[in-house]
Amino acid sequence: MLTRLLMAVFVAMMTFAPASWAADFKVATIDYNRAIQEIEEGKQAQARLDKMLEGKRAEIEQLEADLRSLQQEYQSKAAVLSDTARQDYERRLYEMNARYQQLYQSSEMAMQEAYLSAMEGLMTGLKVTAEQVGKEKNLDLILEVSLGTVLYVKPGTDITDEVVKRYNAARPV
Repeated sequence: MLTRLLMAVFVAMMTFAPASWAADFKVATIDYNRAIQEIEEGKQAQARLDKMLEGKRAEIEQLEADLRSLQQEYQSKAAVLSDTARQDYERRLYEMNARYQQLYQSSEMAMQEAYLSAMEGLMTGLKVTAEQVGKEKNLDLILEVSLGTVLYVKPGTDITDEVVKRYNAARPV
């Protein structure tokens, strides 16, 4: 939405601006999604998130297997169980299912929080670096292409590679 608004403002400025001013107007683009994947901190954050996800997934899968096993045991014995034993199985199944649902939801929330936390820090650093590049190149406008719609990008206007290079140089791992 913001990118579309910026594009509309840019087009309006270029349409109604004097030709001499428009010729001096410098625009560049950056792809933050690609930059995050390419910066060293982004790669490390992704590795941490993947490891965290793997651990959560293993825990969830184990509880799911235990739940399936208990369900199968209950179904195989259901015909011969007393009312008390049947109620005990049903209670255990209910409690295990509740633990499973709670673990699944809490894992999802933890992953989302970890992802947002990691991305917030990376985006802040990338924005600062992009601003520095923009000032050094005397740019008037930098458009973020992965969050909005950009229909055309002149070759050579994308500063993503330079931002990634400078970001990594400024923050050695």
